[in-house]
Amino acid sequence: MEGKAVILYDNNKQLIAISDKTLELLGFDSLEEFRSKVNDVAQLFLKRPGYVHDFKSFHWIDYCLTNSTVTHRAIIATKNGSELEVFINISPLNGLFTKTFYLVTLEPNTFEECFAPAFVSKSDTPPQQTQPQKERSSEVTIEKKSFPKLNLQQISEELNLSEDIVLDFIKEFVNHAAEKVPQVNEALKKQDIKSLKNIIHTLRGVSANLRLKPAVEILAKSHGTEEIQKLTQILQEFYSYILFLADETGVQIKENIILYNPHQQPTSSKTEPVSHPKNEKTIEPHKVEEASKELGLSFEEYQNYLKELINEIKINLAYNNYTELHKLASFARNLYLQECAKYLDEVSVNQNPELVKQCLRDLEELKKEPNPFLISVDDLKEALDLVQIDKDNFIEILEDLVIELKTLRSIKMKKEKFLKKAKQLKSLAESMRLSNLVLLLNNLITNYPLDKHLASQLDESIKSLEVAIKDFQNQRN
Repeated sequence: MEGKAVILYDNNKQLIAISDKTLELLGFDSLEEFRSKVNDVAQLFLKRPGYVHDFKSFHWIDYCLTNSTVTHRAIIATKNGSELEVFINISPLNGLFTKTFYLVTLEPNTFEECFAPAFVSKSDTPPQQTQPQKERSSEVTIEKKSFPKLNLQQISEELNLSEDIVLDFIKEFVNHAAEKVPQVNEALKKQDIKSLKNIIHTLRGVSANLRLKPAVEILAKSHGTEEIQKLTQILQEFYSYILFLADETGVQIKENIILYNPHQQPTSSKTEPVSHPKNEKTIEPHKVEEASKELGLSFEEYQNYLKELINEIKINLAYNNYTELHKLASFARNLYLQECAKYLDEVSVNQNPELVKQCLRDLEELKKEPNPFLISVDDLKEALDLVQIDKDNFIEILEDLVIELKTLRSIKMKKEKFLKKAKQLKSLAESMRLSNLVLLLNNLITNYPLDKHLASQLDESIKSLEVAIKDFQNQRN
């Protein structure tokens, strides 16, 4: 765990160890200084809608563990006064004498678009764009419009939280959005496209976390646009929805919401347009070698990056981590996979896994693997590095897994028994970090009874795992 921001908690969820990297991330020079200020890192979490914070009625670790289908994030107020967004990952560990420990990893969110101005330290504030010359403007008072009725019961079921907690989160979001109006208007006055898109991206992320689909759909319209008027219209529509939510949840907004409405000026010939021509390319299967050369990579290096992207998509699709899929869109664009990036953006908005299946098929074709669920020796090596257990134990577990998969394939079971068995094996595959197998078992569960194609893929996957285990053993010997 060297170099990672990690914290260890005991079975009572009391902090018992913290890494030097974590102290550095939080801005503290020593553990003593940290403990003189707070007893737990959660005391540094800012209370923001849709983010993990130091809850009053239950422990934040319990919240994350019971709501495992959501990508958990927190905003940390560091010692130096800056605000840092982090992803939270919690891994329960079985200790001796039946005790359970919790290993918490904090990963700073370095994805550029995820940072709203409030989350960037003063020293990192980007330079403001040149103030345009004289501009005509008007102000628009936002009016409430009709939207589909808020379904608290459905949202609470999806988030695995009580309706009261969901309602509190939504109320916080309404107030938070209203408080952002001055910041929005400042960006509109300066025609600061980057700041506006950062604000929209942040609001959209929280909306997605709270399953507020109308807000997500409205804000998603900003993708790919650099037009100030289009962004203004999107924000006007979003705040109409905020007024609707305020009415639905009983939130009293003190003042009318008034948005600045700039009239866009012609772009000066001296101003460079905001564009990324390389990222706009759409690559076709026969142009992989050309793309690798243009990126300055060997064909093998490009294939390795491609494999990494595929594995990340598979594992996040299996977990329904739609926010993470959106994050991977930037990765795809950097490989000139514009069409794939579009699918990843769309699935994060509509939360419909069907949208990304074509993306996976296209990528597997590029990787030249007809069956996306095959397991290779390299997959086993990567998995062993991740799980960090004894090699002999690792192989023994894999051999048992092969037997169980064959049992699942050969014995005719009732639906309930089959699904129970498949879910158990999926859990084991997750713990062994075999993403291909996780996705396959997820397909078996969601598409029962199996058709010939899926049954054939299961057979091929089992055979590939057997071969990979033998090759892995031979390489060790």
